[in-house]
Amino acid sequence: MKNITIKKQLRMRSARTAVEYFFILISIIVPFASCTHEPNYGTVTEKIIEAYGGRERLAKVMSIAAEGLITALVRGDEGVYRRALKRDGKLFVDIIYKRSTERRILNGPKGYRGTKDQLEEVSGPRYLAMVYQYNELNLPYGFLDKSYTVSEIRKDRLNGEDVRVFRCTDRANNVMEVSVSVENYRIVKSSGTFVMGTQSTSLSSEYSDFRSVNGILFPFRIDNYADGYKISVIIITRYMVNPPINDSLFAPRGTK
Repeated sequence: MKNITIKKQLRMRSARTAVEYFFILISIIVPFASCTHEPNYGTVTEKIIEAYGGRERLAKVMSIAAEGLITALVRGDEGVYRRALKRDGKLFVDIIYKRSTERRILNGPKGYRGTKDQLEEVSGPRYLAMVYQYNELNLPYGFLDKSYTVSEIRKDRLNGEDVRVFRCTDRANNVMEVSVSVENYRIVKSSGTFVMGTQSTSLSSEYSDFRSVNGILFPFRIDNYADGYKISVIIITRYMVNPPINDSLFAPRGTK
């Protein structure tokens, strides 16, 4: 009788040990599986926001203006580069080359392109290219109000640096890829592809020479590419945060 009792106690102890081991195993596996298969993109965007100056500072940014110099490698020309952005879907870009000029205006659902004296409304890839430019310049501010749906698509290397590449989709389903430095969470590249019929064009920009302006991080060098070929280099000389920008700037003469 005593031997039976001892054997029963041993079986119960063995069962408890198995249960305890199971729960220890689960406590290890579940967090590991969660991190591996369901990355917390909210954490990533928060780290990007923090790297650029923090949520409190970035939330106050409603407009940004910049001016600098541009070297157009394809044109074989150079000149003055100016732009103004309002975070309600408006972008104004004005380039004065030595031999020509170029102006682009995005005003929500409408886009215009040409020169100071002659602008035409554009559609298709030419309009989408301006939307893409607005979206890239709206980073990282667009993360604050969740203007973009974010998902990680791969890990990569860029200019000798480890990066994580994310797909950012805006509310109109326009997509761009954004490369973020693993080391400091700075956005070092953005790219977008535009398709019309059987033709497609890819645009990308690489960002470097980061400096702080009013506590907010900005890139002072932008290298622009089209279909993988470098087409221009922009060196920003001055950023202005929240300058007063009249909406008339984004309405070409004769339009509303």
